Amino acid sequence: MEKIDITLEEINQIFQENGYHSDITDNKIELSLDIREEEVKVEVIIPEDYPFSFLQVYLKEKTSLSFEVAHMIVGNRLCLFEEASDRHDYKNYSQIAVETLQRAQVLLENSKEKGNLSEYPYEFLDLWGNNQPTKIYSMLEDYNSPTLLDSHFFETRNQDICMVVKSPHVSVKSIVNLSDNLSLVTKKYCEVAAYLPVEETTLGKPIETIQDLYQLLKYEACFPFFLNFLRTHHSPSKFNLIILGIKNEELPVKSLVALTIPSMVFPKGRVKKEKAMRGIITFNRGKRVTRLSVEDLSHVRVLTRGGEGIPGSDAKTAYVVGCGSLGSFLSKSLSDTGDFSKLILHDNQSLKSENIGRHLCGVDNMGYPKSLAVASRINANYPSIKIDTYTHSFYRELLGKDENLTKEEYDVLVIATGDENIEEQIIQFLESGKIKRPTIIAWVEPFLVAGHALILNERIDEKTKDYIFDSTGNIKIGITSNPNQYSRAEAGCQSRFMPYSGFDMQLFTQNLVDYLINKKGLEKTGNYHYCWIGKMKEARHNEMDILPKWRHQDDRSVSIRRIDE
Repeated sequence: MEKIDITLEEINQIFQENGYHSDITDNKIELSLDIREEEVKVEVIIPEDYPFSFLQVYLKEKTSLSFEVAHMIVGNRLCLFEEASDRHDYKNYSQIAVETLQRAQVLLENSKEKGNLSEYPYEFLDLWGNNQPTKIYSMLEDYNSPTLLDSHFFETRNQDICMVVKSPHVSVKSIVNLSDNLSLVTKKYCEVAAYLPVEETTLGKPIETIQDLYQLLKYEACFPFFLNFLRTHHSPSKFNLIILGIKNEELPVKSLVALTIPSMVFPKGRVKKEKAMRGIITFNRGKRVTRLSVEDLSHVRVLTRGGEGIPGSDAKTAYVVGCGSLGSFLSKSLSDTGDFSKLILHDNQSLKSENIGRHLCGVDNMGYPKSLAVASRINANYPSIKIDTYTHSFYRELLGKDENLTKEEYDVLVIATGDENIEEQIIQFLESGKIKRPTIIAWVEPFLVAGHALILNERIDEKTKDYIFDSTGNIKIGITSNPNQYSRAEAGCQSRFMPYSGFDMQLFTQNLVDYLINKKGLEKTGNYHYCWIGKMKEARHNEMDILPKWRHQDDRSVSIRRIDE
């Protein structure tokens, strides 16, 4: 490998040898570029991982420029390379250094000649700026309709103000509960915010004034909503917050930015007509807005940006009973699919130290009810997923003392308790018609040599019962002849457990959910037995008591059998 330690002095010398009048000041290289007879001052900074990364070029005095600059990142940094895809040839750092300034020259010249304004809409988020102390978090239900958003203000441990805006039916607790440094601020800086989708107008330049905002919105379908919002919610003591949803051709969700409108001069008395409101905007047209950035935490955006870009179109509710190792990873996998906008989590136990080695949750959740711990962990990734939790015994539902099970405010029921009494009762409820929703009963065998799921899409018939139960009424499905012989005890009579790893549990749950959702296992006609095989080769080597019909199965294989025919 060639020389790596590149100094600021060396880069400055390269610039000077190529005709640039540059100097070093405060660990930066400063120089001026002649942009169509306008002097533009820039600063060049060497990042700490240089030359394996690109030199960074910043505008030194942006406000003094006579033109707007496209391709500029927050902090007045020029975007000269696509850092995610452009390869930096560190061996030719001298050539790349000069090319960096050449690219800056071309970018600035094109900006002054307005030759790259068409590219502005694709980068307005970076140009918008996020240097404001107030952080705004948004959780929308609908990107396509103008609406009023609830606003909530919180103070951080550092006494910064954090704001949450949300659609009326979205819960804010998922954000609040995730952080122990947020406290509700009683003072209301604004009562509501307005969400305005921008569908028709191209965002051709930055929005600086009320007039700019007016020009952007005047041909939009949301324009009357905008005028009415200003008319009915204007207050000299509070600011008006507007969230703009800008269409992005590459994504199914809009990109969000925020701005506040300064206190405007209103005539005395009530403004009743839209025409009068237009006149008020014209009178206040020169007042400058404050641009703010938004962290979009809505369900569809989180899945779009952090997933495949195709969230589930028909969001459903899953009722998961049992939030141990199996239930916790099943719940997380169901959430990851994007097909579920709501979960109901039910478990009456608390998370203990012996659980955390193979559980979704960890030490930070010890002592918490498992249902609450799993909800918190899922909401950390998907804050807009609504999660209801129950911590009482599920036997209350089976005994008819609670109606959460039979009122069927869910689309799929998942039983992951490992409790045969519960499993048998659920099957009876399916047989009698008390439960009419698709139901998954899942469990695992020792060392996770196999994981099983009964996928019950139809009412239980005799063939299904014959497949599940033996002559004594016990569940007979399994690949080990006597699984209890492999249980272990740590200490005491209540400490027995079934050994298996968290890694294998995740493999099983992800494969099962993949079959249920992506391979439409929940949409098929009939009842099925899904069996995932774990480390069968190792099981044979260790002479585990495997039933003959299963002994020759391959590791990580899947067997699916219809059981009602």
